[in-house]
Amino acid sequence: MAHERDGPDLVMTSRYVGASEIRQLTDHEKHRTPDGSSAIDPMRTHLNKILHGPSTQQEALEKLWEAGVKRPAAQAERPYVQTVISASTTYFRDEHHGPGEWHSQRLEAWLTTTMAWLAAEFGQDLVHVALHLDEDTPHLHILVVPTYDKKARRPGKPFKDETPQEFDARVAVARNTKTQRTAGRSSNKYWSQMSVLRRARQSYHAAVEPLGIGYGRDFVAEGEPSPKRKPTGMWVREETARLAEERRQIVADRSAFDLEQERAKKELGRARLEISRMMMRAKNEAFEIVIDAKLSSEDERRILSEGFIALEKAVGCIGDELALVLSPDVDDAMENLQQKVADLTAVGASKSDHGAGPRI
Repeated sequence: MAHERDGPDLVMTSRYVGASEIRQLTDHEKHRTPDGSSAIDPMRTHLNKILHGPSTQQEALEKLWEAGVKRPAAQAERPYVQTVISASTTYFRDEHHGPGEWHSQRLEAWLTTTMAWLAAEFGQDLVHVALHLDEDTPHLHILVVPTYDKKARRPGKPFKDETPQEFDARVAVARNTKTQRTAGRSSNKYWSQMSVLRRARQSYHAAVEPLGIGYGRDFVAEGEPSPKRKPTGMWVREETARLAEERRQIVADRSAFDLEQERAKKELGRARLEISRMMMRAKNEAFEIVIDAKLSSEDERRILSEGFIALEKAVGCIGDELALVLSPDVDDAMENLQQKVADLTAVGASKSDHGAGPRI
């Protein structure tokens, strides 16, 4: 099911490959043992079939060269096409079926339709088709070798020391030489089309749609417009404009954030200054109380000392909580206050010990 559509969809993946990928797939075809990535059941490997071409993709290539097809140019990049075709498990299976099981009539209908499409679509360039039935869902491995008719190159000028007669003979040979079928994807009329893989998928879907198989991932619901491809230039312009707008918005958001951060810093600075002033006033008031204090007993001296310690701790906690750095004036005031308490306490203690003099 795809895009909320009820029913099975086609499964079709294609890739451009070189000789190394052909060898890898050949190894996969010849050695049917569980490898962790494929749910291969060796007990069902005997059900696999070659529907077109020799036993492996590598052999298909070799027979092509033996038949006189010229190999692709050495600089050709991934000149071959590998395709895997299947359908959703709901197409092959009934409700009572499990992995590795299928409805035989549906399988045959799908194979007949698919093989007819492959032959019509790729013709002589279709060199290998293998049916695998030893995994969870039936599927086909396909190899297409795009080819084109290459004309013999006419000599442009005589070789050094070549007589006019010898040059004319070479020109005549080239003129009378037939075109040679040559492997090459970029020179193939079909495979040099723009968006060719999607075109192939659309073509295959048209073939299997009568079987009730949907397009799959790019399925468009009934009544909705089909997606249209944008020209590259238009897409580039739209993407450039979109990215420019995103950048402008990011710059604007960053500027607004920086302004907000600056405003918050100023507000915090003012709050810290005001709290520091309040703490200073509180210490001054405490200082005045100490000056006027009358220390007549040990209990009064202890209460005054404990009160000063509590005040000092409270100031420190407030400063730590608000990450305040107290000014030197505040520290000096605390030291003066502490010294005054010590002095008054010493005086009171002396008078209490001698029992003389008026109380302060």
